[in-house]
Amino acid sequence: MKKSILLIMTLAVSCCIYAQNGITNDNRFGTGADSIKCLENIFLVNQALKPKSPTYEAYNEAYPLWKELFTNYPVARVDTYNNGIKLLKGLIAKETDAQKKATYIEELMAVYDQQLKYLDKLQEITKTPLSEGAIIGKKALDYMQIVPNAVPDSIYAMLAKSVEMEKGQSEYIVTEQFMKHSALKYKRTPESHGEQIIEDYLNSSVYVVEVLDKYYERIEFYKNRYAELQDPKDSTRAEGYGKMIDFARISRNNIDAYFINSGAASCDDLNNIYATKIDENKDNIDYLNKVISVMSMLKCTNQDAYLLASEYALAIAPTSKAAMGCGYRYFKRGDIDKAMELFDQAIELETSVTNKAEMCYKVGAVHYSLKNYSKARSYALKAIEYNSKFGQPYILIAQCYAATPNWSNDPIMSKCTYFAALDKLYRAKAVDPSVKREADKFIASYSTYTPETTDLFMKGYKTGDAVTIGGWINERTTIR
Repeated sequence: MKKSILLIMTLAVSCCIYAQNGITNDNRFGTGADSIKCLENIFLVNQALKPKSPTYEAYNEAYPLWKELFTNYPVARVDTYNNGIKLLKGLIAKETDAQKKATYIEELMAVYDQQLKYLDKLQEITKTPLSEGAIIGKKALDYMQIVPNAVPDSIYAMLAKSVEMEKGQSEYIVTEQFMKHSALKYKRTPESHGEQIIEDYLNSSVYVVEVLDKYYERIEFYKNRYAELQDPKDSTRAEGYGKMIDFARISRNNIDAYFINSGAASCDDLNNIYATKIDENKDNIDYLNKVISVMSMLKCTNQDAYLLASEYALAIAPTSKAAMGCGYRYFKRGDIDKAMELFDQAIELETSVTNKAEMCYKVGAVHYSLKNYSKARSYALKAIEYNSKFGQPYILIAQCYAATPNWSNDPIMSKCTYFAALDKLYRAKAVDPSVKREADKFIASYSTYTPETTDLFMKGYKTGDAVTIGGWINERTTIR
């Protein structure tokens, strides 16, 4: 009987505690004196962490106040978790005592775990939706950066779960790190991770493109709103998304590099993997699309597996990637007109502005290989129209100009063509930092072909003067 009474009293106290901290009712700040103490702690913690870089003393003063909020009032405020992450990362960075640092690291991981535990309750009190996958992704990033001897498979598992849940909503850095750790896992266990790394690469590539498309949409939205309302904040926001595109494009390039450098599959390897399976899967559109996607991403567009999969896929359903693949198939056969027809169909079918731009660029590159320089420029300009921060089309135009410099009977004036080519190269690396190295190589090369200052002076031109390049180029440039 005494034991039963004791159990009932324990449950009553427990229910009372939960009733005060908002887990089972709406008193998330507690009641009476507890609520005053809770609100006071929230204010003091926010004040201590308000500076961009709080001092070590500020972190130490805020820590016990935050710990009480975290422990006793887990659903009082969403920023209990944001503040906890900031505070603990600050203490970890500044702490010299190994034991204390280990405790802070353990608590940091617990912050993410508790945030996930009470996610439904926290969703009720925030205007900004919280995402389980995004929280797991942030935890994974902190785990790999802060935890000594972090277990690689644990990092991969967290990143994989985050990316699977978020898909195209994943932060680009999470998707990039997911691919990096998939490649590392392949190097540790190639036998068991061989097929999975291809799947991971395929998904990562698709998701990061969705992120880029989302950023382009935001840029257009803020540009249009700025044009209408002339609010400088909208212009700043558009510029901010432009910078995010630069970083996301670097992540995308890194994703490609991690897969290629893993040694998991070269073009020949992929062809050997898929070639014998294409016929037996000729009616399986999902399988065919997988083959087309991964091989096109790795630029394996001359392989039989890619070309045959594209032909079967296009017969089932007209998709942009299948049409592009069939275009390459006809190009390889020498049927240029049919190839170009299919390339145009591919561009028309594509819905992603990022992919549209890249398809236009690829078609432009095909025309360049055929010495159809005017058409090559036309497709390059279409690519830029779809994606103004895409540097490769500018480089392609520069190559077209450099390939046809002799528009004038005067060799000195013809050399001015290289000024126009340099314009495009400088523009390429200005809009797209990822192409800087390639652009600089062409700049170094083409600069050696520009006319001498003395020769131009004899023609009546000096540095800074404008000159129109004739012929099919028909473009004004500036003498350097």
